[in-house]
Amino acid sequence: MRIALAGNPSARHGRHTDAAELARTGLVRRGHDVVVVTASSYDATREAATALLENHELDALVVVGGDGMVHLGLDVVALTRLPLGIVAVGTGNDVARHFGLPSRDVEASLDVIDAALRGGHVVDADAIHVSRPDATPVAPEHEWCMATVGTGLEAAVNARANALVWPHGEARYTVAVLGEIARLRPYGYRVTTDSGTWEGGALILSAANTRYIGGGMDLAPQASTFDGLLEVLRLDPLSRTGLLGLLSKVFSGAHIGHPAVHVERTRTLVIEALEGPGLRPPPHPMADGEPLTTLPLRLEAVPAAVRLLVPAPGGGQAAGAGAEDTQD
Repeated sequence: MRIALAGNPSARHGRHTDAAELARTGLVRRGHDVVVVTASSYDATREAATALLENHELDALVVVGGDGMVHLGLDVVALTRLPLGIVAVGTGNDVARHFGLPSRDVEASLDVIDAALRGGHVVDADAIHVSRPDATPVAPEHEWCMATVGTGLEAAVNARANALVWPHGEARYTVAVLGEIARLRPYGYRVTTDSGTWEGGALILSAANTRYIGGGMDLAPQASTFDGLLEVLRLDPLSRTGLLGLLSKVFSGAHIGHPAVHVERTRTLVIEALEGPGLRPPPHPMADGEPLTTLPLRLEAVPAAVRLLVPAPGGGQAAGAGAEDTQD
């Protein structure tokens, strides 16, 4: 089959370049014709991949990297019939974790992709579409999200973790959390869901399509990519001690049910900044580990927006993965 392969050579100073070459040679060894997307930056890679899709007949797009590269690939293939394969070699790999895909194992990832293409195990998954509240489009690179849109403490932690050069791996998120807790103060929001509007202060406000953030935190245990709904999680203001105690439960999903945690399912969500005493402006929104555009935003769960190459049910899921049931 003819496969486009996209990696981001600028990510983490080029540390994904070797993985992209391993993926290329591995796909060729499995008998596929590989077209490599070559560009010098994240945005240029997205543009080159889009141009390739528009001008060539392809059987799949495969992205090599972290959740940010999944974000890029989704922007390219959303609402097309071209399936997306994921070689997860990033820091968090939360999308891969949700779908039971291998993490930091190029050969295992290629086995899943090859088997899915040959056996036809492709799932039609929901994605998050982003626009302004009046439906005005945002920039193309901010139009689609796969995992979670964060607009509170979780977004500030994400941005801080992205800027750190040490430590490596998921430990960066722990360091970033401690840095943000030191300046803890609630953010002001006006939030409109299918059921109405809420205004006030919150520490966390996330719209989740998948379960995990921050390298394995089970933020939204009930989030599904097959129900056409977003899982909206809001955290009321807490003390630093209370917040630290609650965050210790997030990796297991045990934070759900805490009186300060509010969860709602909705098809659409509008998030606006709200000014008020004791409230600060929300941080720059983050989606799939990447900076999104600024508030206000309208988010919508779009059913079957992307075709994903995933493991067959009951076989080959990554150890410890929290994959939901898949659908053909």
